[in-house]
Amino acid sequence: MQMVTVAIADTDPGRRARVEQVLQEGPDIKVLTNILPGEGRYLMDQPGEPDAAVNGKDMVERIGRMKPRILFFHLDPSAGADFALLETLHRQCPETFVVLLTDKTVKEELIMQALASGARGCLSHEAEPFYFLKAVRVIDRGEIWVTRRMLGKIMDKVLH
Repeated sequence: MQMVTVAIADTDPGRRARVEQVLQEGPDIKVLTNILPGEGRYLMDQPGEPDAAVNGKDMVERIGRMKPRILFFHLDPSAGADFALLETLHRQCPETFVVLLTDKTVKEELIMQALASGARGCLSHEAEPFYFLKAVRVIDRGEIWVTRRMLGKIMDKVLH
């Protein structure tokens, strides 16, 4: 088994801890980063290294240096800047695949826009742990991770 490196970008410590715990159960998954709570988005290096608060630009630079294969990214429905950050990540860190973490408040149109901005998939925070592990493996193979309903909407956009 080849090790898959994963970063988690979520400012909510409870959600982040849940995803982190689930991913650490995968014997072939190594969690590299955490996003710390606070104003804006904050990134912390691997355990044992000093904490360093950073903005979106610094986050892109760190992701570029650390090169996680997969970045779980909380899609905040109130933050329009997320799309610019997703586009920048897609352009400057093409080896990192972004998976959106959503909840019931996120509208499908917003998810579609985020997918168009470079995200490779979407997963609900409430999903069963099995799906997080499966999504990592599927996306690591270069595939996408969306619901069948979302795939239908994507196909409708492509065909019309």
